[in-house]
Amino acid sequence: MSASAEPAPRRERVTGEPRRVHRIPRHRTQWEIDEQTTLGAAYVRSLMRSQLRTGLAALALLALPVVTLPLFFTALGSATLVWAVLGFCCYPLLVLLGWWYVRRAERNERDFARLVRGTDPHGPP
Repeated sequence: MSASAEPAPRRERVTGEPRRVHRIPRHRTQWEIDEQTTLGAAYVRSLMRSQLRTGLAALALLALPVVTLPLFFTALGSATLVWAVLGFCCYPLLVLLGWWYVRRAERNERDFARLVRGTDPHGPP
């Protein structure tokens, strides 16, 4: 090859049409929450209040037996029955209370998510 040779042709990249990014449509409620507007803050406070109410209800349901158990134990009079109540009757109550609390908290979050999406919170899932 000599120095008088023509330079190699310039390479061109062939591409298709420019792709457009399709945004997922956002609902106004979601925008309000994301932008932390006054209305968005009210929505979040509403969720927090409903979760707080659920927690306080669970606490009250737990406190009622705890407060009344000593009276119940003095009425029983037998140490064997007291241990049987403590060993076998308290745990199903605690499991049932925990199950109720989790279901209620999840329902609150599901209703809030439906509100953010713009669907009826009390309609079908």
